[in-house]
Amino acid sequence: MRSGPPWDVIHCVFSIAVGGQEVVILSLAERANRSLYTPRVLCLQGAGELVPRFEAAGIPVDVLDHGDGSGIATLVAMRRYLRARRPAILHTHNRTPHQFGALARLVTDIPVLVHTKHGRGQSLTRRGRLLNRLVGQVTDAVVAVSRDAADVARTVEWVPSDRIRVIRNGIDVAAITPALSTSNGWHVVHIARLNKIKDQSTLLHAARLVLDQQPAFRLEIVGDGERRPELERLSAELRLGDAVRFHGFQADVRPFLVGMDAFVLSSVSEGIALTLLEAMAAALPVVATDVGGNREVVIPGETGFLVPARDPVAMARALIALLGDRARASSFGAAGRARVASEFTLDATVAAYEALYLELLERRMRRKGAA
Repeated sequence: MRSGPPWDVIHCVFSIAVGGQEVVILSLAERANRSLYTPRVLCLQGAGELVPRFEAAGIPVDVLDHGDGSGIATLVAMRRYLRARRPAILHTHNRTPHQFGALARLVTDIPVLVHTKHGRGQSLTRRGRLLNRLVGQVTDAVVAVSRDAADVARTVEWVPSDRIRVIRNGIDVAAITPALSTSNGWHVVHIARLNKIKDQSTLLHAARLVLDQQPAFRLEIVGDGERRPELERLSAELRLGDAVRFHGFQADVRPFLVGMDAFVLSSVSEGIALTLLEAMAAALPVVATDVGGNREVVIPGETGFLVPARDPVAMARALIALLGDRARASSFGAAGRARVASEFTLDATVAAYEALYLELLERRMRRKGAA
């Protein structure tokens, strides 16, 4: 490790396919204070669709690509890679990279290991929890993106409390312009990966209930994923027709916020969803499930409504109540943008991470000096 800046920071992730945590990593690397930190990305298996955006920002992306990214070969390759690069900071993202990073640190001189827990995902087996406890002991800081994720880290994964920090995700609010609705008041957008965690099945059933009462209702679904064929079949079975449109993956989702009346999120688990923040920054009122970090973003009755997960009836009722009162919806939207601008800015997120890096580096250097 260099005795002074700029210090090398390696972000370790399974891959940089499109997703919320990958966009967070991109933002941290793009906005890094280059006088202090030199960012780089290490993928355990495969690169992903976001590689061109990293490379365009001058951020190198390395890929181990040994088997499925979860075996001994990967650990050996990671140890060899880290010994060659000798970063000051290894910053891992989510469970598998964290485990490999911690194990590699035991046999590699990595001055600082930081881990970000991007949601409330947890090991379900006792063996997995024991492994998480081990890696937590050799990690300098576990960053949770929400208080909810921090609670899981502390009470379920047994991470020592003094190693847990909360740094919430943030966005560039200035890059999102509030747009007035151009519809008849019943146009809703959902932006997320199409998978079981985001639970678009519940959303489609709720859409059917809303459509039964309000024929003008329209739902735009932006995103792709393994469940898309299944969800398109369900939409057909529910006879939603042109009321629901699937737009697939979109590199820039901001145009899909324009002219909408509300944003809806149907997740069964969540950290701090960037799309939720972006929708609120666009002055859209929201209906979201009362899970994970959603309750730390949405203020019920002020910026939108929270409903129980996997409850299409409650979701439909909330959408009808919200969209049926345009004055209240507009008020919620304005309050939502103000909240994001105050509490969830990207500048604040980046500054908090870089302050943590510096704190941990200085602690390491003090210990080394004392030795």
